[in-house]
Amino acid sequence: MSLENKESQSKKTIVIVIISLLLGVNGLLLWQFFNKKTDLQQTTVALKNTTTEKETLNSELQKVKFEFDKLNQENAGLQNLLTSKDEEIRGKIAEIQRLINSGDAAQLKKAKEEIANLKQLSQNYIAQIDSLKAANLDLSNQNTSLNQDLTSANSKVGSLTQENSSLSNKVAIASVLKTVNAIASGVRYKGSGKEIETTKAKQTDRIKTCFTIIENQVVDKGAKDIYLRIIGPDGTILSTSNETFMLKGQASIYTIRQTIFYENKNTNLCIYWEKGNAYSLGKYTIEIYCEGNQIGSAAVTLK
Repeated sequence: MSLENKESQSKKTIVIVIISLLLGVNGLLLWQFFNKKTDLQQTTVALKNTTTEKETLNSELQKVKFEFDKLNQENAGLQNLLTSKDEEIRGKIAEIQRLINSGDAAQLKKAKEEIANLKQLSQNYIAQIDSLKAANLDLSNQNTSLNQDLTSANSKVGSLTQENSSLSNKVAIASVLKTVNAIASGVRYKGSGKEIETTKAKQTDRIKTCFTIIENQVVDKGAKDIYLRIIGPDGTILSTSNETFMLKGQASIYTIRQTIFYENKNTNLCIYWEKGNAYSLGKYTIEIYCEGNQIGSAAVTLK
């Protein structure tokens, strides 16, 4: 074989080797390409699945949070009783949100478990609220019943107070002495001392007032001051001393006072008053008082 043929054969061999190497390299690159493509597809699918799971878990968490907030709004009046439980649930929600936001598969798995626990915790929370609402309703019903009883009791007290007031008034009225057959007259005295009634002013020495204090078992027996006010024709109260007694809370002048011992039975009494000088013509009105109450009256006209 000539030298030229040998060189030609050698070049062919080199070309074949280079082509074989290129084909091998291309095959390797092609295998790597398809392998990477498969990994990329798997990674894409895994990422898509992770994103979907995050969205699902987020949706579940937001739903639980919404129901929890709604429950709190509807039962705002019970919050003071459930503060610790409320803080625990909100803490759980924040922790689960952190796990979801991390995006790690292990964290998402843990988040899924925590959401299940949170749902159970929420159910227990709802049950506790229902129990408290039932207790509050029972207390409200008891309070309503007590208020009704109190209203009824107050009504009875009011009625009894009125009855007591009425009875007190009756007792007060019954405790006042009364007189009957009150008669006033002018009297003069003969030299012998004999008393003679008269209607003539110039002959009158005294004004005599007789009456009967009737029986009253309610009044306490004992000493009683009887006051007479004699009102003259000119409207003035006749008096020689200007002494007073209490009448309707005010000091009032009286004409004469006489003390008797009352024994809860009919008591006849005559009281005399002497002016000390001549009587005027006209009508004299006599008012009879005891313990601040007017218990009788009489009148006499002197001519």
